[in-house]
Amino acid sequence: MVAKISSLILLTISTSSAFVCHHGLCTRPMMASSSRLNVNTDDIDVSTVTIPTKTEEEQKFDAHNAALCQERNLPLEKVKNARDLASPQNSPIKPGRVYRIGRVSDATEKDLEILFGEIGIKTLVDLRSPTELKDDPTLEREEVFAGFTDMVFYENGNKVKELGPEEKRMQKIRKRDRVKKAVSGAKKNTKDVVVGFVDNFFGGDEFDGEEKEEECIDCMEASKLLEESSRRKNRKERHFVSIMNELKYVRGTLSKLRKRDIASTILKAPSTIVSKSARENIKKPFLEEINGGGLPMLNELLLRFGAPGIKYVLDLISDKNRHPIAFYCTAGKDRTGMIAAIILALLGTEDDAIVEDYSLSANVYAEMNDHKAMVGALSQRSLDAKTFLGAPPQVMKDTLANIRNTYGSVEGYLDFIGFDEKSRQRLKYALTDE
Repeated sequence: MVAKISSLILLTISTSSAFVCHHGLCTRPMMASSSRLNVNTDDIDVSTVTIPTKTEEEQKFDAHNAALCQERNLPLEKVKNARDLASPQNSPIKPGRVYRIGRVSDATEKDLEILFGEIGIKTLVDLRSPTELKDDPTLEREEVFAGFTDMVFYENGNKVKELGPEEKRMQKIRKRDRVKKAVSGAKKNTKDVVVGFVDNFFGGDEFDGEEKEEECIDCMEASKLLEESSRRKNRKERHFVSIMNELKYVRGTLSKLRKRDIASTILKAPSTIVSKSARENIKKPFLEEINGGGLPMLNELLLRFGAPGIKYVLDLISDKNRHPIAFYCTAGKDRTGMIAAIILALLGTEDDAIVEDYSLSANVYAEMNDHKAMVGALSQRSLDAKTFLGAPPQVMKDTLANIRNTYGSVEGYLDFIGFDEKSRQRLKYALTDE
C-alpha cells in the first residue's frame, strides 16, 4: 500500500502540468521549486536539443498530411488542428454541427470571427484536466469567453454545476489535504509515512488542483441537461469536462505493473524516499511502462477511466440545441481525437478514414514555435518525444482494434459507459438528419 500510494503521488507531481500534455499527462512550464518537481521549458537550452530524425517514409507521410490539413482544417491563425467532423472521407455527419479543435483561448481576432461569427459556435467543451486549466493564463480571456455560461461536470455523483458570473473554474485546496483524502482507506502507519513524505519533499503549499470530491452544492443531475435543453437553447455555454487526469493515468499504469517492480525501494527503507536516487528508482518502472505502452496504452486507460466524462460529452453533442459545438483539449490531438474517433466509428465511418483524420494531428506540435523546448521537456522526464508528440496511424488502428477486442464493438463500449441504444440513436439523428 505504501508503495502504491507513494509512487502514485510521486509520478503525479513530477509529470503534472499544462504545457506539454498528452491525455492530461503533462510537463510543466514553471520554474522548479523546493516544493514541486517541475520542468521549466524556458530554462531548456534548445541548442542542445536534438529533434528525432524522420525516415523518408515518415517525411512523405508528413507532406501528405500537410496537404490534407490545408484542405480540411479551418483557416485559423492560432487555434490549431481545427476541422469539421464532416470532413473525413465518407463521414455521414452534416457540415457545421460538430468541430474538433485545439485550445480555443489562443484565438486571434480573425480566429474569433471565424469560430463565433461565421460558424456561430454556441457550445465549447474543454476536455483538459484541472492541472492544465490552472496554469492556462488565457482560461478566462474576456475576448474569447464573454457571453459564455460556464458549466462544470463533476464525475463524482455525475452532476453539473452552473457557475455564476463571479465564480471561477479553479478552486484552491491544500495539497496535504488532497493526499490525506487519497490515503483515507489506508492503515494509520501508511498514512503517516505518505503524508509526511509529501510535507517533507513537496511542501504543504496550496495547490490549484483537482476539483473537490465533496458534495457539489447547487448542482443538477447531468441526465437532466437534455430535459432542460429548450430552456438553454439561446445561450452560449462552456463545459469543463476533465475526462482524464494524472492520478487516473498513474492508477491505470499501476494496474499494469508487477508489485515487485514498484515496492522494493520504499519497503526496504521508507525514510530514504526523500533521496534523489530513491525517487528515480521509484519512477523507473512507471516510465518504462508508459514509454513501452505509448499512446495505445494511454488510449486504453482513457477509454476505461474517462468513461463518465466521455458519456457526458456525447450527451452534449446529441443535443441539437447545443449546435454548433466544438470540443478540445490542449492540442486537439489525443483526448479530442478519441472523442472524434468514437463518434465517427458509431456513425459507420470506415476505419481508414478515422485513422486518417487522427493522423492529421501529427504535425500540431511541430508547428508550434517552442517545439524544441517541448522535446527537451519530455526528454528531461525520460519520456520519448517521438512517441508522444506524434499521431502515427498505427496508434488509432491499435485503439480501434482494442475497443473491439475488449468490448466487442464500439456499440459495446458505449453500452459499457452507459450510452445506450436510445442515446446512440439521438446522437445519430442530431448529427446526420437534415
